Amino acid sequence: MCPLALTLVAFLCATASAVVLPRADGNDVHLAVSPKCGTLSSGVPADVSVGLGSLGSYKTIVTFGDSFTGGQTNGATWVQNLATSTGATLINYAAKGAVVDVNQWPQVASIQTNASVDFINQAGTFIRSQHLDPATTLYIIFFGIGDYAEAVATGKTDMTNIAGVLVYTMLGLASSPSFAKNILIVDNYGLGKTSPAGDAFKQNLFTALGTGRRLYSWNVGFASLNSIWEGVLYGSPGASAFGYCNTGVCVQNGETCADPAHTLYWTTGTPSAATHSIMAAYVEEVLSQCQSST
Repeated sequence: MCPLALTLVAFLCATASAVVLPRADGNDVHLAVSPKCGTLSSGVPADVSVGLGSLGSYKTIVTFGDSFTGGQTNGATWVQNLATSTGATLINYAAKGAVVDVNQWPQVASIQTNASVDFINQAGTFIRSQHLDPATTLYIIFFGIGDYAEAVATGKTDMTNIAGVLVYTMLGLASSPSFAKNILIVDNYGLGKTSPAGDAFKQNLFTALGTGRRLYSWNVGFASLNSIWEGVLYGSPGASAFGYCNTGVCVQNGETCADPAHTLYWTTGTPSAATHSIMAAYVEEVLSQCQSST
């Protein structure tokens, strides 16, 4: 329910605690779409889990990505929610502004000084510093949003190289000494919008998971959060069905909005805690509902 409905509800919405919200009733932001389950063998990108155990079977979750995974928000992030729900240890290498390969975006490389701004360096840092049990470790890779934004800004129409570098780096994680075996790719490249270049990027990643499963016996998963953003911003069921009152940004020009608990973004490029909660719910549903043998 949005804050203009009546005075009492307006007060409650405005003073709601900035934490991850329960999804027990219609007044809270909640997941209003379901995963679009498929199979790896179809070759068509879809939500799928092949060989991955339930979330509770993992003692450690290692994550790589950008501000959607490692950015500050007004509560727990989606990966923190996943780890908390099962008691797993979270090791998060995600960094604000990260891309797959900073060298492919000179305009990014020229302003970044932090080596963790791309997947190559995040993975390299992990490989040099961690030695985890492959059987009980889940690796989550969430890239593409920053790369797609740079591609749009520069008129780049081919993201094949970006997908190739991401896959090559995944192979590094799966080699000695990490021997990563359980890999989940999360995608939301266009934040609800699609394009031929973005779809080709997504297709390449999905195909690579199939190859990894076939040749190296990886346990793999793919989750497309595009279903959430498309449903909130551009299609059915619409923002109100999710419980959103504001599909914009909460913190602007140093001012915080009155209702962060029902706002899509906390800051520009960073989901609110409420949004992080439904991102986590979606991933959990993919792992539990989209299990496939092929």
